[in-house]
Amino acid sequence: MLEIDIYKYNLDDPTYIDDWTSISDIGQKFHGQLLTYQSYLQEEDRYVSTIQELLQFLHVQNLTVDWCSKFFSLRYHQKHGRLTSTQSQLYQKLDKGLIVNRNEIADIIRLNLRESIDCSLSNTTITIYFDYDYYMSIKIADKSALHYITNIIKRHGLFWRPSKNHYYPEDEDNKVAFGFTWNNGLINPPGDYHHDLRISKDDPLNRTYTEWSHFNEIENGLVWAEYQTVEQKYLQLVLDFLKYFQVNQLSINGGLEFTTIQELGVPAQYFTSQEEVLFQKLQEYDENVEDRILEPFIIPKKDFSTLFQLIFKGRFNTWINTGSVSIQFDSSFRLYLSFYGHKKEVQKLVEKHGLYWQERQPPYHKAVGFR
Repeated sequence: MLEIDIYKYNLDDPTYIDDWTSISDIGQKFHGQLLTYQSYLQEEDRYVSTIQELLQFLHVQNLTVDWCSKFFSLRYHQKHGRLTSTQSQLYQKLDKGLIVNRNEIADIIRLNLRESIDCSLSNTTITIYFDYDYYMSIKIADKSALHYITNIIKRHGLFWRPSKNHYYPEDEDNKVAFGFTWNNGLINPPGDYHHDLRISKDDPLNRTYTEWSHFNEIENGLVWAEYQTVEQKYLQLVLDFLKYFQVNQLSINGGLEFTTIQELGVPAQYFTSQEEVLFQKLQEYDENVEDRILEPFIIPKKDFSTLFQLIFKGRFNTWINTGSVSIQFDSSFRLYLSFYGHKKEVQKLVEKHGLYWQERQPPYHKAVGFR
C-alpha cells in the first residue's frame, strides 16, 4: 500500500516556509510577488490536473465520499472562496456516501484546498484526503505503480514524499453504522433497539444550493424571521424529545468549543441576555474545572431552551449524552438524536414540527458509543 503526500513546496529550499498556504493569502506578497487570484488558480490547477491524470492512469471513473465536514456557510464561501454556481451546488449536496464523477472530483479538490470542506474520497484503488497548509495525500493499493505515479506528480510541477499523516479508514462496522436511509421506517423493527436519527430542515429529495446552512448567514441573505422559524422547529423538537424521555437536567463535561460573537461576524442584537449569561458561565466552567469527569456543569430544565439556542447559533459545540439519549448538532444545521426504543414516536415528533428524519443503520451503537 502506497501513502504519499503531495505538495507545492520545494522542501530543499529553506525559504519555502515563507510561501503562501491558503486562498485567504490572496492579496499578500510572498517572495516579493503579489499573490493574485489568477496566480492562486494556477497552483490549484496543478493539484487538480495531477489527480485527474492519476485517475486516468488507474482507470478510475468515480469515487465515493467517505466523510465530509463543511466549514462556515455556503454564502461565506461564495464570498471568500469565490465559488462558482456549480461548486456551490456541489458544496450543498456533498455528504457521506455520495458517489462523484471526474468533474465533481475536480471541484471537490478545489473545495478542500480552499478550506470550504474537509473530506476524503475513495474506492478500492485510491483514496484522496487533505491536510493543512495545502497538503494533499493519496493512498494507492498497487505499490508497483510508484514510479508512474511520482512521474505524474513531477510532470505537474509538484513534489511528493512518503505520507507523514497516515489515513486510517473506518472499519466495516462503522461504515455500515454511518450509512443512512431517508424516511424508511421499516428498516428496524420497533422495540428496545437503539435508534439514531439525523434531522434536517430541508427536504433531502429536493435540496438546492440556495438553502442556508449556518446561523452566520444572518444579514448576508438569511432573513432573521426565517431563521427564527426554523430555530423554533428544532428547539421545540428537542424540548419534546427530552420531555418524552423524562430528562430533567443535562450534564456537560467540558471540552467545549466556543465561538465569540465577533468570530461569528453576527451583530450582538441577535443574542439574548440569557444566552450571554449562560455562555459566560460555560466558558468559566471550561476554563476552571480541574476534573471534567467528576465536576460536570449541570443544565437545569429551565435553561434547556437557552442552551440549545446557543448551540444552534454556533456559539459552542458539545455532545450531550445522558446515558439513555444523545443529542448532537453539526455544521450544516442538522440535528442527531440517539435513543433506545420508541422509534415511531420520535419520528412522529420530528414530522410534527415540519422537519425531516433520516435513520442510521445498525450497528449504530458502535459508532455513537452506546452500550
